[in-house]
Amino acid sequence: MKKSLLALAFFTAFGSAFSQTTLFSTGDSTGHPYRIPAIATAKNGDIIALSDYRPCGNDIGFGRVDILMRISKDHGRTWSPVTTVLQGTGEGLSTGYGDACLVADANRNELALVCVAGNVTYWKATSQNPQPMLVTHASYDKKSKQWIWGKPVDITKQVNDTIFGGRNGGMFMGSGRICQSKRIKVGKYYRLYAALCTHKGNFVIYSDDFGYNWKALGDATISCAPKGDEPKCEELPDGNVVLSSRKDGGRYFNIFRYTNQKAATGAWGTAVDSREAKGGIANTGTPCNGEIMILPVRSSSGRKTTLVLQSIPAGPKRSNVTIYWKELDAPSDYDTPMHFAEDWQGSYQVSYLGSAYSTMTLQKDGRIGFFYEEEPQWYQMVYRPLTISQITQGKYTIR
Repeated sequence: MKKSLLALAFFTAFGSAFSQTTLFSTGDSTGHPYRIPAIATAKNGDIIALSDYRPCGNDIGFGRVDILMRISKDHGRTWSPVTTVLQGTGEGLSTGYGDACLVADANRNELALVCVAGNVTYWKATSQNPQPMLVTHASYDKKSKQWIWGKPVDITKQVNDTIFGGRNGGMFMGSGRICQSKRIKVGKYYRLYAALCTHKGNFVIYSDDFGYNWKALGDATISCAPKGDEPKCEELPDGNVVLSSRKDGGRYFNIFRYTNQKAATGAWGTAVDSREAKGGIANTGTPCNGEIMILPVRSSSGRKTTLVLQSIPAGPKRSNVTIYWKELDAPSDYDTPMHFAEDWQGSYQVSYLGSAYSTMTLQKDGRIGFFYEEEPQWYQMVYRPLTISQITQGKYTIR
């Protein structure tokens, strides 16, 4: 803790020297675009940032796409050279790899990465010809001080057929951050949650073995957000799960309430449109992926409480990426989807340019590593470290 406080003091004093870093630059010598941010903080403090690299110039299904990586070992001050995690060949299942979803295990120096792959686009995917979904894992080698990635494993049949019976047509996992529970541990690992975008709406799946095997959270036949698009999920202070899904000018929110956490039994509520909630998130941004994160904080008066952050473009269209926030002080703030959607207290504008997808991670120095897409050239992949005090204008700090 003392080391983290010293690091935070250092960055507070000298942070302006490296307040923003372009990690992957569209318009570089390759001439190819970068898209889709994913970021995580490992147990050893390494920050891992991933991005699509698109020689085909488009999404998965249009040709070669790679997933690239950069790592920071000093809380985001400097970054390693770019390395390739998965390289597309332009043919078959390995045509391309993209839309990275990343998690770092809380107790071990291990990473799990889920992505889509192949040569099928989302909108042309069917239950008989689905867009492939792969998982790959990495562990930290102390001798070489490198992250070593394993061979990707195809989990398409497991998710598409075994869990959903081939009913959902196209599907993919919402890119960015996979949520790991802080409360529910079954076997060696704390539970993972990931949200799916499908032709039948949103569903959430969970894994108790760090991403090798997945099951549906709740009913596998009824969507928890039938009109939702690219989704994310997060664990609430009581151990239940909140879904946040892309829509025009706001978010869809829903909550899964457990009846038995270990057995993963329970039920979803009814999805709420944030624009219809009192004091809910309502903006002019077009539908876009973002990130939701719930953190333990301390108020300016010293009171311990919890804060939820939600990032999306404020608009107009895909511009002005902003972090919206509200305090979760009591169970009544999140006992229903509507209560969760209500009374957002403030916002912090990160970008003043055209900007789109965003994600975030809690760094070991107590800051939020914010990773997002920003103009020019559709897009630069930009990393910016932020404190909770910055985001909330001094009302809260991390604890």
